[in-house]
Amino acid sequence: MNKTIAIAVAIMAAALLALIPVSGVDGAYHSIDGEKTVVAVDEDADFTIIYTDSDHAEIDITYTAKLVDSKGNSIASAVTPSIGDVDSGVPTILTVTAPKDAGSYTLEVTYNGTVTEEGEEKEIEAVTDTLVIKAVKPITLTTEVSLKEPNVDLSGYGVFFWVDGVKMEDSYTTFDVSKDGTGSVTYDWVADASSGKHTYWVESANGGVVKIDGLDKKHDFYVGDNDYTWYIVLAVLFVILMIIVLVWVYRKPVKNFGKPKSRR
Repeated sequence: MNKTIAIAVAIMAAALLALIPVSGVDGAYHSIDGEKTVVAVDEDADFTIIYTDSDHAEIDITYTAKLVDSKGNSIASAVTPSIGDVDSGVPTILTVTAPKDAGSYTLEVTYNGTVTEEGEEKEIEAVTDTLVIKAVKPITLTTEVSLKEPNVDLSGYGVFFWVDGVKMEDSYTTFDVSKDGTGSVTYDWVADASSGKHTYWVESANGGVVKIDGLDKKHDFYVGDNDYTWYIVLAVLFVILMIIVLVWVYRKPVKNFGKPKSRR
């Protein structure tokens, strides 16, 4: 009788252990990766997730993915696909659509699943990977150019933008020149730019054989509130106004009302 009870207790204990999630899977590796974590608002960017388990031949893993704002609120329809299965060691591509509002967001990917150990299926404890993504408004940079020799054919002539001494590899563009030999090139700079002064210029991608005015010319622009141009203008106007007031007060004639009458 006692032996029967002991066997029954052992079976129940084994069943309960099978229902308890495993705290982790030895040898498991999981991550999120992407070519860029700064994305233009309303633009798409691809990210790669991977879950690898080298210790178990039988493993079944699913994921759920979402994008949350700084307050922890989920952004609807921001991740595609937001739910799916992953094969161990096989990358899965997620497309994230940056919200229309600039700011910092977090991509959260949670893995759940089961592994089979010694013929016994066990749930693994959920694990979550996170990646901070910044949505920014692009800064449009434009350079006006003109040909020293208007008759030169510039079809297919390419240029690169440089910002703060760094070549923007994604900025390659060509431009058409009007009949009078003038034109322009534009680049939308997507970056988590610091506040203050920045500098950009345009360089030829063709070795600079054609003489073009406007290339290699540096231009300054400001991010944030560090462009003091309007403050300077207002200060100058204030000084001018004060000078006018002082001149008017100084030149204002003094009225002489005579001596005050003596009291009787």
